[in-house]
Amino acid sequence: MAPRKKTGKDKGLAFPPSPHGFPALPLDILYEIFSLLHPLELLYLTRTTKPFRRFLLNRANVGIWRAAFSVLHADGLPACPPYASEPAWARLVFEKICCTTLRDNPHLDPVWWEFSARYCGGCMASQVGKTTSQKLKRIDPKRNWKAVFPSVPRNRDSRDHCRYYLVAHQTQLIDACNKTEDPAARAAIIHARIQETLLITQHSDLWRTWGRKQIEGRRIEAANRQAEKERKLRDKEDARVEAIVAKLTALGWSDEPWMNGGKLATQIRYYPSVVVPQNLTPRAYRDLEPVLLSKLTAAKRTCTLRRRLHVFVSAFPMIITETQIANLALSIRPRLSDVALIPEVRALLDQEGEELVEENELATALRPVMPRLLQTWVGDTIARIGEYAAEQLGVTSLNPQPGSSNKSSKEIPVDPLSLAIAIVTCPRKCGAAAPIATLLKHPCPNDPANWLHAFGLHFHPDDEKDDVYRAAAISTFHQRPFTPAVFDFASRLGAVEGVVRAYGRDPKRTTRAEMEGEQRRVRCSVCAERAKDRRGCVVKSGTILSDGWAAALEHSLKAHLNEREAKIEWELSGDSVPDAIPPDMSGASTAQNL
Repeated sequence: MAPRKKTGKDKGLAFPPSPHGFPALPLDILYEIFSLLHPLELLYLTRTTKPFRRFLLNRANVGIWRAAFSVLHADGLPACPPYASEPAWARLVFEKICCTTLRDNPHLDPVWWEFSARYCGGCMASQVGKTTSQKLKRIDPKRNWKAVFPSVPRNRDSRDHCRYYLVAHQTQLIDACNKTEDPAARAAIIHARIQETLLITQHSDLWRTWGRKQIEGRRIEAANRQAEKERKLRDKEDARVEAIVAKLTALGWSDEPWMNGGKLATQIRYYPSVVVPQNLTPRAYRDLEPVLLSKLTAAKRTCTLRRRLHVFVSAFPMIITETQIANLALSIRPRLSDVALIPEVRALLDQEGEELVEENELATALRPVMPRLLQTWVGDTIARIGEYAAEQLGVTSLNPQPGSSNKSSKEIPVDPLSLAIAIVTCPRKCGAAAPIATLLKHPCPNDPANWLHAFGLHFHPDDEKDDVYRAAAISTFHQRPFTPAVFDFASRLGAVEGVVRAYGRDPKRTTRAEMEGEQRRVRCSVCAERAKDRRGCVVKSGTILSDGWAAALEHSLKAHLNEREAKIEWELSGDSVPDAIPPDMSGASTAQNL
């Protein structure tokens, strides 16, 4: 008899089909194969074909599932509870999907061991309750129904009344009790439910303990994997650093005391593109070598300069004493960072080479000239403040000769700090506002020792990125050099300009010496409006008129402290105070005071 021709269903099968839908394999081989699989793999097989599903879910083949579970018992897996089937329990234990929606939420994985289910956040509202049903109290009002059903605490430290209950458990018991009116039968049903609850609680405690161990084990495994990954990255980084060190050693670099830890490898780790988990290719090193050489040279130079600056700090009391500095009566006292940047001092410290400067050499070279250098620094600093004031006040340092109509007439220099509008505020925000000469002498309540230098600028306008010596001085002394930007000439400009205009003078050209002779009274328009009542009558006449320029200036600086723009209008009252003695503004002539 000729063999049967294969149909489309038979093509691709290694064995001819059997009546059960499987290839013609012996059952003992199938059992041996299935027994070696993981319970989750058996679940996956049940979803492949209907023959596999019928075969694996047949109660007669429960030994396959038990064999799969027994392999995991050696790792501490508890036995499957008697109230659940092996396939259903395998799905609960090993699949992270909601039992209702069959969705996997990677951010939420709640296992309700007492309820033999997993619920997502949406299903918890309908499947889980926080209390028992009122229908149970109608069945037996005196019974403690919370002890009848399995429950899950809301947290580990919560009390008995703070627990979750499964709604299906209560519904099943209510339906079973409603089918009979016999009290004995109901008591038997409730007793059976209590015994089942005890069994569920016993097994759920075992499985919860196992689950915690699994979570902790996975956490440890994840930490070990991360540590191993970091170790491999460090090995690559170390190999790259060693390769760079070998190439730099060939160029003449070696471990030196000025380096971090005295090691070249430690020093270059702080440079960009060095500690990278990548192999060092010739092309990458060609691009990296100029940067490394530049940074190493700059770091070596900075270390040498900082050592010399420390020697300068030790030698400074030998160069000039505090008594000598006090006798100079400097209007602005420079700090060590300022003194180190004086050209004559810098010429001694910023020399080529790596040799250190001796303290005695510095003292011998700078002791005769240091008083003159400090006075010169003060004069240059005052000049810088004047240029900065001219920029903020919007004036030039040269004004034409007064009374001359010839455009080609010779211009004479005018100090911007001597202008009447050159009012500056305290850098330490103590509220003082006065001419620069007065402000430099005022006793600031906010840190009197360093009020002039301790300013809160977010940037330093005089910084130079390529000046290695300046950066070394700043890092050594932990202080930035003095800058005119600490003074604010613009905040009181609007209030003072109005006073000068009230006397018919140009604020950009009028000096304080010229304004001190003004004794005519002026009226403040802002205070005049504030002094009126609702009917327009003046009720506070004493706050309107100011006796002369000095009083008007003091009024504008105190009464209108927060009005920075030129919103204050002044007008002459027509009378004067000839016998009034103007208060001393201590800034009539900036050149004399400074």
